[in-house]
Amino acid sequence: MPQETKPRTKLCLASPIFHPTYGGSTLRFMRYLPGFRQRNIDCRVLTGTPLAEDAATPENREYWSQYRPGQMLPPEQVNDTPLYRVRLPGGKGLRRTTLLNQALLNHCRDPQDKPDVIQLIGTLRLQSIFWLSRLRAMGIPLVYAVTNTSKLTKKTNRSLLRQALMLRQWRYRTLFNYLDCIIVNNTPMHDLMRDMGVNSRIEVIQNGVNLQRFNVSKRNPEAMKLRHHLGIGDDETMITTVGAVMPRKGSDLLLEAWMRINAAHSNTHLVYVGPRKDLEHPGLAAFNERLEKLRVESGNPERVHFVGLSNNVETYLHGSDLFVLPSQREGMPNSVIEAMACGTPVVITPFIGLSDDLGSAGKQYLLADFDADSLSATMATVLKDHSLRDALGNQGRMWIETSMDLQHSLDRYANLYHELAGRAFNTIKNQDADVNYTVTL
Repeated sequence: MPQETKPRTKLCLASPIFHPTYGGSTLRFMRYLPGFRQRNIDCRVLTGTPLAEDAATPENREYWSQYRPGQMLPPEQVNDTPLYRVRLPGGKGLRRTTLLNQALLNHCRDPQDKPDVIQLIGTLRLQSIFWLSRLRAMGIPLVYAVTNTSKLTKKTNRSLLRQALMLRQWRYRTLFNYLDCIIVNNTPMHDLMRDMGVNSRIEVIQNGVNLQRFNVSKRNPEAMKLRHHLGIGDDETMITTVGAVMPRKGSDLLLEAWMRINAAHSNTHLVYVGPRKDLEHPGLAAFNERLEKLRVESGNPERVHFVGLSNNVETYLHGSDLFVLPSQREGMPNSVIEAMACGTPVVITPFIGLSDDLGSAGKQYLLADFDADSLSATMATVLKDHSLRDALGNQGRMWIETSMDLQHSLDRYANLYHELAGRAFNTIKNQDADVNYTVTL
């Protein structure tokens, strides 16, 4: 059925965090919102936050203290989408999970707000089963996007840890079987779910890349302006990584590898695009000290740039000569597929979750071991060989065009939501017909 003739489906995105605080999955879904509207999906977001500075509007931040945990703040707008925020208590735990799920349940009980489908994003806890069962009893299909399964795949020889892993898998299996559909972004995740005994419907939908935004436009005027703003000359090399500055992303490993390159080629710059988790969390103070020590020991601390969050990531990628992500674990890393879409050569490490869905090592990207010597050697290989650099960039772009076009992913999501909403409507309609028939008899 053409999109313009399909009925409109009301979708509620439910996430523990959302704008302006992001995780990878919440940022991705925020970017999906305009495409959903074009496909007759009317979205609204229900989220929560324990911090005043995470409220999107100045008014909500100003009057934050007037609201108790569990109370709803005035509605906001994000990307022309209504956003409803519940104040949550600080710290993680049962009370926080309870208040967020209760707010979602109350929202869905309002006849005007009741969605046709709920898309769950972010961390889903076993304690949520109580509320999930009540939402399903209301006839609302539940969809959950799984982006990372590293907690379910850690291998160990220690008996107690193996038992803990089995218990964790049982908990997730129980939780996932309460859902109408699970969305994963690569094939190994799908296989893992089935191996765990998950019986719910599972769909593999790639994250998708906006090929118009993340295009091959190397060193365009905006990119050159950005490079000059950072103090990077036309004949100098820009190495970029995108993601939170934290241990899991290998931020210190990349800096250590860059130091080896910089010792031989002092015309290179290292650019970190992403939030400074090492500054935000007290528990990462030692990690922050390590980064600063490495930066100073490099002899060129001015060539290491921490630029923070950015709304124009594509400009950094267009200005880069090499993209590197030495992460320990990922699902389908948006930063990597966006770099590939821009024709930027990519070097990664064999993170937990890496699959053929990302392409082939040696063709669409180069793979380095998770140590500074291997990583620096692989990076140097790309920087010294311009033909290899061009080949990786071209092959990466072709792979993304073929397999990860955002428009195709949006079509898959929209068709799924419309299908689930239609089935739920028909189920309720048939139940009402059965009731009327029984009453007539």
